[in-house]
Amino acid sequence: MYILYSVPGSKKARSLSPFAWKAEALLKLSGKLYRVEFVADLSKMPNGKVPVLQDGEQQIADSSLIQRYLEQKGDLALDRTLSAEQKAVAEAFRRMAEEHLYWVGVYARMVDPSGEAFVRNAMLSGLPQEVQDQVMTQLREGSRQQMHGHGIGRHCAEQIYAFGYQDVQAIADYLADKPFFFGDAIHSIDCVLATAIAGFLANPFSTPLTDYVRRLPNLVAYAERFNQAVFS
Repeated sequence: MYILYSVPGSKKARSLSPFAWKAEALLKLSGKLYRVEFVADLSKMPNGKVPVLQDGEQQIADSSLIQRYLEQKGDLALDRTLSAEQKAVAEAFRRMAEEHLYWVGVYARMVDPSGEAFVRNAMLSGLPQEVQDQVMTQLREGSRQQMHGHGIGRHCAEQIYAFGYQDVQAIADYLADKPFFFGDAIHSIDCVLATAIAGFLANPFSTPLTDYVRRLPNLVAYAERFNQAVFS
């Protein structure tokens, strides 16, 4: 049985990490037995992050490497019918979502004051107030530094959210009225995009990007349709 190391989510999110949510979707679609174990101390994980997949004594860190591992073992074949062009399109959208849109989500939760209560309730609720304040400050400053290194954090809030609008609008435009990204069947790119969109919709607070996503009915339906198909 596989073990997936993750972080907890909320009532509407299987994990606060979109990458862990994606990895669990891939495992679910593989049909293989697995269990999820939540990690409190990420320093114990390879690379200090989740998700991590454990298969016997072997640990695979990073959701894309987990996907490749499952494919190489013959446990996952979601993309076998895609053309080379479709695979190229999927890779471009994956990188947009995971290396650009993701950071807008980090800003919404970790830097924008609107997300502070959610982070405290979801991640820090068991800690004394004084410790919560200290950890929240560390999380916010760490997020700022990472975003500054990425480059997106060098912009003002208005521009950061504008980047997010462009990304989710591109997803909505390509999806159009299709059930899933390339049509009727689920492929690995849906595990990336649908969970990313669902993560924004799961936020119980209002930010410009969350509000923008909620005004795109095909994305709202897409996220719901994917989670129903995969996790029902």
